[in-house]
Amino acid sequence: MKEFAFENLNVYQKSLEFIGKIYDGFETLPYRIQKSIGGNLLRAAMSIASNIAEGSGRRGKKEKRHGFEISQGSTFECIPSLTLLNAKKMIKEKTFEELYDDCYAISKMLSGLITRFS
Repeated sequence: MKEFAFENLNVYQKSLEFIGKIYDGFETLPYRIQKSIGGNLLRAAMSIASNIAEGSGRRGKKEKRHGFEISQGSTFECIPSLTLLNAKKMIKEKTFEELYDDCYAISKMLSGLITRFS
């Protein structure tokens, strides 16, 4: 089976792992939270990987960088939702810390890509 180049990026792999963790936790949230904060969190997590893929497929450096910048914005968008879920005790502290650390790592990797295409 052939692969797309972006599938070999560590940040893309990390973002897929992050989506999996969010999805696993999503199912444990109360239904009303799934439809609000949880849904927004899942969409933002999906946007990270989707925009890495899309940005990688662009031809110009500026267009690639723009895709990675959108991914980074989506990474930042996850933080308020995670923080609120943690504050309301809807996720465990350990889970919050792990997901927060994942966001931080993804953000750092994306910063490297953004710099590379600047």
